[in-house]
Amino acid sequence: MLIITIVLGISAQAHFIRGQAVTFADFSHIRQVAASSSHVYFLTTQGITRYSKENRTWEEPLTGTDGINHEDIQHIWVDIFDNKLYAETSMGLHEYDLLFESWFPVTEVPELNSPSRHISPPSIMYPPAGFNYDGGTGHFIDFWGRYFQFIDVLDDGSGDLWIGTWGYGALAAGSASHYLELLPYGLLQNRVNTIYDDDGILWVSGAIADDDFRTGLTTFDPDKGEFSYIESGITPDFPAVDVNCLTGNDDNIYIGTPFGLLILDRQTRQISRQITTRDGFYNENVLSVLVTGDTLFAGTAEGLAMITLTVDSTRVVRPTQFADAIVYDLEKVGATIWIASSAGAYRLKLGSGKLQRFLDPDMVLFGDVYDIEQFEQYLWFLSDEGLVMLNTETAESQSYNKITNRLTPNALAVNDTIAVVASDKGLTILFHANKKPYTRDFTTADGLPSNFIYTVLMDGDYLWLGSDKGLTRFLWNNPERID
Repeated sequence: MLIITIVLGISAQAHFIRGQAVTFADFSHIRQVAASSSHVYFLTTQGITRYSKENRTWEEPLTGTDGINHEDIQHIWVDIFDNKLYAETSMGLHEYDLLFESWFPVTEVPELNSPSRHISPPSIMYPPAGFNYDGGTGHFIDFWGRYFQFIDVLDDGSGDLWIGTWGYGALAAGSASHYLELLPYGLLQNRVNTIYDDDGILWVSGAIADDDFRTGLTTFDPDKGEFSYIESGITPDFPAVDVNCLTGNDDNIYIGTPFGLLILDRQTRQISRQITTRDGFYNENVLSVLVTGDTLFAGTAEGLAMITLTVDSTRVVRPTQFADAIVYDLEKVGATIWIASSAGAYRLKLGSGKLQRFLDPDMVLFGDVYDIEQFEQYLWFLSDEGLVMLNTETAESQSYNKITNRLTPNALAVNDTIAVVASDKGLTILFHANKKPYTRDFTTADGLPSNFIYTVLMDGDYLWLGSDKGLTRFLWNNPERID
């Protein structure tokens, strides 16, 4: 009977492949801190993060591990040698298996010898310039006068204090000097609607939830595991608003919001300009943005605006057949701007200004077209009726008209092997390079943190996904997976 139980257990977990999905979320609300001789573990409301003492760097969070509800972890224990990690949830106790990178239920936590001890917040600490500390109440005070409670202070017995705050993430200090050091890690807010790849640095943002205290833009360097922030809602020029889309050039980052377009100066990291209906927009809800030379195209909920940045001139592209169309996405191919809209797919010739609708032979693109992506000479379109691949050199097209029938499609990513649809039901991957193309669906059962995927970005063997649960790195080309 025992053997049968084990076999059934393995079968039930077989599709959750080790390392397939790792999620980076808002890790700023910390419930507890634990430490071994080599690592510090911060238990956050979105899972466990891990910091290397020796390298003084963050390692990958444990959010990609199976067998536990990461948001339900209430307490953690680790042994001094970093061999054993335990967690308690509302469902009971769990032990982390380092070999399988998975959690297994246990009945008890053994006695773990550790020199670490939890202490009260010190009465005196020395924060970085511009910050303050209230020793009487144990609050960290940021540059704008906001208070963040110290939730846990751990003296690891080797000269360091490790501190978890409620809302500002992790801090460190010398146990003798008490000089505070910021340890930024994770996103400002969980929901990710847009990801902009800025030469390997990811700019991330999205819609604001009711419980989001800090909001704005997060930058993430995946190679170094480093995060930085540009907060909204602090100054009048960058209010706390939803972010629909992001793009950039050498000088600026362009931010599409429901209340117009914001231009962020890279050097000062300040908003330098806002473009709204006062500047010529028919609608301020900017859903897509593209910059080419000194011209910016902004797709809105009512048409396409063209802005000449050097002379502060705005012109709205509103021919009769394109009036009031929602512009979801823009893609530049040579001297042509391709437009995904509620009125179908269009191409705008930059030289002549001629706008022409593109209709595929199978009429897959007859209605709403949500996304257009290019790979080499191929242009891919995402619609309610399916996908279309257009060879821009031969004008031949191929339709895949059943892929999105059961979905609410949101975004598309493509390469020479796959086409990926992000939707309200997770991911659907079309392996189009196969002799007989086939699709494979991925959901929370495969390690995704949520089935609501709003955006997707191709990155070699990985995909970057934006959901209501954060930013997820997903290994689509996993050699351990059998489709």
